[in-house]
Amino acid sequence: MRNNTPITRPGTRGEKKLRDAPRRLRALQHWADCFKGAFPSPHALQAAGRYWNYKIPTHARLVEPPATTQEIQRTCARILIDACANLIQSRPAPQADIRVTCCVTLPGMFSSEICLYLDEAYFQGHVADTPDGQVTAITSRSLAAEWGLELPMGIEERGLRISIPADDDDDEFEGECWYFGELADRR
Repeated sequence: MRNNTPITRPGTRGEKKLRDAPRRLRALQHWADCFKGAFPSPHALQAAGRYWNYKIPTHARLVEPPATTQEIQRTCARILIDACANLIQSRPAPQADIRVTCCVTLPGMFSSEICLYLDEAYFQGHVADTPDGQVTAITSRSLAAEWGLELPMGIEERGLRISIPADDDDDEFEGECWYFGELADRR
């Protein structure tokens, strides 16, 4: 049977066809739905230190160019936001100080994750502009608006542009991190 669905076909001839994309998207949605009524235990979070995360559980080719499509990336971002909203709703009252977010990274979307911040200063360190300009807020755009993502009640958006020059140990990095979730300043 031929895969003629536009959402699962790569955009350029010569690219390998993305196999089983509908099944992988259903599995990803099931993962997000598993967070309904299920928040990590205090014991599991205590072992994490200041930060608990869960990377997007799928094959890199589902979300990384050139094998993916923008529609698939959009769907995966929506699923990450759904997982974040489910965690917020299932969080027990004694753990109300834990900040729940998800981070959609571009262009390397395989690094996207659900993030629970147990330490407010640690969260602020991730989302604040840096004096050297390596991390700056994106205020002129909205990924949710660009991709047509509906944000559930209580979910906010914050975009960051990351520009890290090459050094002796690492290559140059240019990208964007889009945080969704509980982002209001609590200080």
